[in-house]
Order: sequence, then C-alpha cells, then structure tokens
Amino acid sequence: MKNNETKTKKSVRFGILDAVIILVILIAVVGVYFRYSILNVITGAHRMSEYTVSYSIENIRYTTVNYINIGDKVYFADEGDEFGTLINVSENMGAVSYTPSSEYFTKSNGEIVEVMYPNNQSRVDAQGRLNCMGRYSEDGGFLVNGSTYIASGQSINVRTDYVTVTIRVEEIALAEENQH
Repeated sequence: MKNNETKTKKSVRFGILDAVIILVILIAVVGVYFRYSILNVITGAHRMSEYTVSYSIENIRYTTVNYINIGDKVYFADEGDEFGTLINVSENMGAVSYTPSSEYFTKSNGEIVEVMYPNNQSRVDAQGRLNCMGRYSEDGGFLVNGSTYIASGQSINVRTDYVTVTIRVEEIALAEENQH
C-alpha cells in the first residue's frame, strides 16, 4: 500500500507566497507605467513647449555683464530649480545688451533731470533673453517647467554659475522655432 501512495502525483498548490510575488510584480509594472505616462499627465509635461523670456536688469556694475554668457544655465536663486538657458539678445549680438544706468532727480524749481553715473560705465541697465520649458495654466499664468509661476513685470532673483542678479520679466513668448 505504501507504494501506491508514493506513486500518486502531488497536486500543485497556490500559496500565499505565490500571491505576494505576483502582487509585487504587478505593483512594479504599475509603478513604471505611472512614472512614464500618468505623471506627465498630472504635471502637464506633455503640454509644455519652449518659450523665450525677455528680461531686464537695472543698475548693475558694468563688469557684471561679462559674466552673463550665451548657453549658461539660469536657476531660480531661492529654490535652485532650473529656469532656462541664456540665448542671444538678437541676431549677431551677445547674451545681453546694455546702456548706461541713470537716475531721475527733481530740482528745487520742480524740473526733472536725468543724472548718469560717472564715465557712463560704472553702472548699467541690461536686457537679455532666455529659453525655458513651460506652459500657460488654466487661469492664464505662465508656469516654468510646469510648476513655478512667473509673469510680465515680476522681479525674480536668478543665478548662473558665475553671477546672481534680480531680473524683471518683460515678455514671455513662444520660441521662434515653435511658431511655424
């Protein structure tokens, strides 16, 4: 009789350990799917485009413009998140254009006069542009990288690897290569 019992097949049984292994594999597959598709929908990354942000910088030392170069990465100084990449101001120009900085004063007789800094070079006002990824939100605000709000007229502390300055956003426009 013992021979007959050993010859019978053992049935395959589905245990708790098998269920746990299958569950872990399913969670891993869902996690990969979530990371590469659903997350882009939630953050709006699939709707982001390249934009050009024109900015101005007021009353900086004339030597500061030497540290602002085409291709430099620009970061928000407070958060450290990437803002964009500096591009030329216009065709055949550098990363910034600048003019002598000045201040307006009122004389005792009420006349307003413009006063330039010595040698027209110690302080300057600069203008530049940078490219960034972003999108307009449902309420009309612009979101850099889908998360950081900026608007025309806003002053923002930014930094590159070489300099930290406060820029004033002048214009946000769809990048030229995206307008075709």
